[in-house]
Amino acid sequence: MSNTNDYYKRKASNESRKRFSMKKPLTFFLVIAAIIFVMSVFFEVSKIEVTGNSKYTADEIISASGIHTGDNLFFIDRIGAGSRIVVKLPYIESVRISRSLPNRVEIAVEESKAVACVDVKGELWSISQTGKFLGKISDKAAPVAEISGISVSTAAVGEIVTVGENEQDKLDYVLEILYQIQARGMVDAVSSIDISDVSDPTFEYDGRFLVKLGAKDNTEYKFGKLVSAVSKLKSDDSGTLDLSDSNKVTYNPN
Repeated sequence: MSNTNDYYKRKASNESRKRFSMKKPLTFFLVIAAIIFVMSVFFEVSKIEVTGNSKYTADEIISASGIHTGDNLFFIDRIGAGSRIVVKLPYIESVRISRSLPNRVEIAVEESKAVACVDVKGELWSISQTGKFLGKISDKAAPVAEISGISVSTAAVGEIVTVGENEQDKLDYVLEILYQIQARGMVDAVSSIDISDVSDPTFEYDGRFLVKLGAKDNTEYKFGKLVSAVSKLKSDDSGTLDLSDSNKVTYNPN
C-alpha cells in the first residue's frame, strides 16, 4: 500500500516540476515583452540637440540623420545616422551620436575645413585633411596650399580624392602631411606642397622657408622638430629646413 502511495506522490511531484519548467520560458518572454513595452512608451525621443555646427543648421543635420522625435531612444541606428550625415553634408568631417536618458539624442559634429587644394582638369578643388572634396575654388589665387606632383582626374563634392595605383603612395603621404598641417594650426602658413618626389616632398612655409621632409617615416615627429626649429630662428631668417634625417633639422639660410 505504501509503495502505491509513493508512486502517486512521485508522479504528482514530477507533473508539478514539469508545469513549473513549462512556465519558465513563458515567464521569460512575458518579462521581455514588458521591458520592450516600457522602452517603447517611456523612452521616445523628444529632443534632438546638435553641437559643433556652423556651416549647416541644426535642422539640416537632423534631417540628414534620419532621426525623428517619437523614435525609440534605444532602437536608433547611430552608425547609420552618422553615415547619412557625412554623405549628405560634405562639410561634415565626423559625427558622434549619443543617447541621454530619458529622451534626448545628442549629435556632435566636426566640420570639414579646407586645408589644401588640387588641380582637377584645370580647376582647383579644395580638400579637407582626409582628402574629401569640398568644392571648386573660383579664384586661382587659392586661399590654401596647392598640391602639385599628383594627378587627379575626377572630383565631386563630398567624394574622397582618388588617384592611379602608381600614385597611391603619393596620396597617402600627402594626407599625412595635411593632417599635421591642420593639427598644428599651420594651414594659413603653408602656401604650396610639392609631392612630385615621394621620397622627398617639399612645402613652402611662412613665406620664408622651403621645408624638405624626406621619406615617409616619423612624419609627426618631423613636424614637431620643424615647429621647434622655427621657434628658435629670427623673424627675418629664411632658407631651407631639411628634415630628411628625422633626428635633426638642417637649416641652410638663403
